Amino acid sequence: MRLGAATRICLGYALLGGLWVLGSDIALDMTLGPVHAAWVGPVKGVGFVLITALLLHRVLVRTLAADARKTRELAISEARYNALADMAPVGIFHVDSTGQITYRNPHLREITGMPAELDPGGSWEWWLIHPEDHRRAQSRWLAATQRGERYAEEFRIRRPDGRIVWVLCEAVPVTAREGERLGYVGMAIDLTAQHVAAETMRQEKERYELATGGSAVGIWDWHLGDGSLHLSGQAQTLLRLPAGTQGPRRVLGMIPKAERARAFSHVRSHLRLGQPFDLELPMVCADGVTRWFHVRGQGVWPVTETGDAVPRPARLLGSLMDITVRKETDGQLARARHDAEMASRSKTAFLASMSHELRTPLNAIIGFSELITQQTYGPVGDARYADYAEDIRVSGLHLLELVNDILDVARMEAGRFELEDKVVDIAAEVAVAVRQIQAGNLQRKIDITVAGVAGLHAMLDPTALRQVLLNLLGNAVKFTPDGGRVTVSADIRREGLALSVIDTGPGISRYVLENLGTQPFLQAEPSLRRRHGGSGLGLFIVRRLMELHGGSLLVECPPGGGTRVTVIFPPDRQVPPGPALAMLP
Repeated sequence: MRLGAATRICLGYALLGGLWVLGSDIALDMTLGPVHAAWVGPVKGVGFVLITALLLHRVLVRTLAADARKTRELAISEARYNALADMAPVGIFHVDSTGQITYRNPHLREITGMPAELDPGGSWEWWLIHPEDHRRAQSRWLAATQRGERYAEEFRIRRPDGRIVWVLCEAVPVTAREGERLGYVGMAIDLTAQHVAAETMRQEKERYELATGGSAVGIWDWHLGDGSLHLSGQAQTLLRLPAGTQGPRRVLGMIPKAERARAFSHVRSHLRLGQPFDLELPMVCADGVTRWFHVRGQGVWPVTETGDAVPRPARLLGSLMDITVRKETDGQLARARHDAEMASRSKTAFLASMSHELRTPLNAIIGFSELITQQTYGPVGDARYADYAEDIRVSGLHLLELVNDILDVARMEAGRFELEDKVVDIAAEVAVAVRQIQAGNLQRKIDITVAGVAGLHAMLDPTALRQVLLNLLGNAVKFTPDGGRVTVSADIRREGLALSVIDTGPGISRYVLENLGTQPFLQAEPSLRRRHGGSGLGLFIVRRLMELHGGSLLVECPPGGGTRVTVIFPPDRQVPPGPALAMLP
């Protein structure tokens, strides 16, 4: 057992005194013999006092110097500790043996939000703990202090300003050399940022899982360094894989051998260029069923310390989506499209090849009905037969017109309609078309006028131009009531040579106006309220003939009523060419 300084001094003093008394008597007896002078006692006492005073002074000087040095070192150590505690990025506190907090560094006050002038005593921190965590934190503190064990607990505190702060509190017991328990020294770490980040990450992960699960898109991440492959839950569901870690060989083995080389070549070529890859391929899923997937991905290249990118990516990540239904639908649509095209070609080829067979009987019907009507070989006998023959002739002409229109459309769709361009006198062609329309409508009181066509020539197919004019004039006369007017005009525009046919009929509805000429068999009147015949092919044929000439068709309904139909031939078909003519706005 180590003795204290005071005990050592007293023992030394007693030992020295005893040695002095015995030693001095022996020394005097040996040198002077037995003497009993009265001055020997005082001399021995004074000498003892002087010698012991000198020795005691020396001992006291050393002892006091050592105490002063220890006191200074203790003060320096305490100052360093206080400085470190004040600068520490964590809260530090001391708890005495009674459980009272005797010291708090400034950072602890920052964490708790308590003012610096608050009484340093007490344990007010306990009352800042969140009510949901208070019982747990305090009961574990009491259990640790009773057993003298280390305390570590994570809980929330509610600051005076209402802010919630997550804190990790740790404390260790402090004991004296004699084993006396002096209290605890602890620290508090603010974990709010970590908890906020963890909660944000949890929410993001939840959103990610909801998004990928709801969109039927699986996510995959392949680390090329260690060969690990991460598949999202949705990806495992799409591939019919059980939950758990799956190696890349297992997944890549689902690609059929016939598709594997193509897929790998596609990915390598895109990675070589540093581009994302995108491909569709079949995969034999874990349940043995082959399904089609749309796979997208991209490489992640690590960057060296010099900032240079390495040639080989460290990771490949992307998504996969089951497109089996779409592939099956595409296949069905492709087959249906092929069947429809074949049927359309067959229909078109049939109509084109039946041109002669359809026209020949109609021409015979019309010709013989004319002979009967005109009584070329003598009277029929009954006048009604002549009337019936006239009905046969009119019906045959109408049927021939419809058949010609249908056959013309079939020839255009089959690509067998070829233009034979010639220099055409526009005025002469307009006059011929007007005479034909007037001859077929002698009983109609409709005024047909022509303006602005004199002197115009163009490089056109005369048969196609005549058909365009007859269709436009026929429609205008058909929809114009008796007493109405039809006007044919021409002008040179910036777009080219324009021929317009304007009538004073009832006009056309907006829907029909927007689609007229773009669809075959589309009528200007609803089928249930039709008062005029026709196949609905007239303007459709006109538009196709204009497209063959490089021109266009424009149908308008002026605000005052009626309909204006305009066909525009490009400037390069004008004679002389368009740029040499005066251009109107």
